[in-house]
Amino acid sequence: MTDDYRGAANALLSESAADPWAWLTPSVYESARLVADAPWLGGHTERLRHLCERSWGQDGFAFNSTLSATEALLTVLARREEADGAVPRARVRAVAEQGLRVLRDWLAPGGRYAGGPPQTISVELIVPMLVDRINARLAEGVFGGDGVGELPMPDGCATGRLAGIRADAAAGSELPADIWHAWEIATPATPLDGPPHPYAGSVSCSAAGTAGWLRTAPEPGSPAGRFLEELQRYGNGLVPVAAPIDYFEQAWTLNTFTWHAVPHDCPRGILDRLEPELGPYGIAGGRDLTVDGDDTAAVLNALICHGRKADLDGLLTYWTGDHFQIYPGETVPSPATNGHTVSLLRRCLDGDPERYGPLLRRNTAWLLDQQRPDGSWSDFWHVSPYYATVCAVEALSGMDGERAQAAVARARRWVLDTRHPGGGWGVRWVTMEETAYATLILRESTVPGVAEALATAEPVLREGVVDAEITPLWLVKDYFAPIRVVAAAVLAARHALTNRLLVPAN
Repeated sequence: MTDDYRGAANALLSESAADPWAWLTPSVYESARLVADAPWLGGHTERLRHLCERSWGQDGFAFNSTLSATEALLTVLARREEADGAVPRARVRAVAEQGLRVLRDWLAPGGRYAGGPPQTISVELIVPMLVDRINARLAEGVFGGDGVGELPMPDGCATGRLAGIRADAAAGSELPADIWHAWEIATPATPLDGPPHPYAGSVSCSAAGTAGWLRTAPEPGSPAGRFLEELQRYGNGLVPVAAPIDYFEQAWTLNTFTWHAVPHDCPRGILDRLEPELGPYGIAGGRDLTVDGDDTAAVLNALICHGRKADLDGLLTYWTGDHFQIYPGETVPSPATNGHTVSLLRRCLDGDPERYGPLLRRNTAWLLDQQRPDGSWSDFWHVSPYYATVCAVEALSGMDGERAQAAVARARRWVLDTRHPGGGWGVRWVTMEETAYATLILRESTVPGVAEALATAEPVLREGVVDAEITPLWLVKDYFAPIRVVAAAVLAARHALTNRLLVPAN
């Protein structure tokens, strides 16, 4: 990785500005749904071969993808599509059997996931859908009457709600907006009349949801069909868990560079795209998603910090009285989001202290209340507490007051105490992403032990590669990694280490 930090930052921003989708790790879960539900779609051969030749995820991150891939291969065995002939049936069968063995082990009494699947978005509906479909294939005798028993249903599945949703979909009723991103749970069902979305034709930025909504090959010129074809071509057959989410990628990258003082020159085109998308309820992570408080705060931060004027009226629709929601009515609030909002309110305070001062005080108090006893913060939308903690520390480190400064000190002590013996950070194993966040949390600390800890982080950040093989720590329907966002954090951490070396010791 280059030491020309401005050049590297500008290259990331230029790539993002030119990419209409955002660069995410490919999703086995989502790609397998296309194998099962859209064999007519271009790239089917590549997706099927990927399921039969590559792993289905890293340890601890592979439950949804293993269910999805196994069901897809059983579906291939049960049908006679010409496109399925790209892989010998014996190979498809062998891999499907291997997937079933793993799932039975995980779901057996006392097994890894018998007590409930990992808490990803809509998992309580997606998992029973896939278990039901797998069991239906087994009941059909897809293995030629081998007497293979059905999979048990793990705890925590909303089987009653799923049955109601599928019945509504079969009757042609519109599904609730909060599960549109997972429309595949209703497949097969009669498609709704009209386009699924007034923009590019995707159902909530989901390839699986869009294919499930279509059910069959679309007519020429179909917006939904065009969306799927363009997306699968972008990934050489594979698809991410959500696309496009370019607004998210650009806002997070810009804010990382701004918050951590990485020199950069923002392409005007990014700001020109983000600014007009702000509506009365803010902005979404991509053009086909529902607007939300987190992306709204991030985009406002990015615009204001790069010289654009923007009011906070849309963001204030997510204010609850002491914190900001991502979505109205959410049951699990996000400390990371409120780290973003505290940072934003602090930047806007001088412009209107009477309006933003009380909000900032209450929002800061709420964020401080979320700190865990060990000094960290955690967030539903990210596996690692290092992510939520870096968001909180960035927000609080510039605040006056003993409580905020004490909280930052506790967070830094937690980071020091959780370093791996060989150097670097990670909740499961050392990752570049988590090591970058830990470095940024510690970057301004001078307490004993920090210099030595950061010295061991430097080779992790310098020698690793940020690409599609990195550990997926972000959560939606499945685990994923926003590759440019992670690359921006790694670049910011390396820049912080360089700056520490250039500052003489006191």
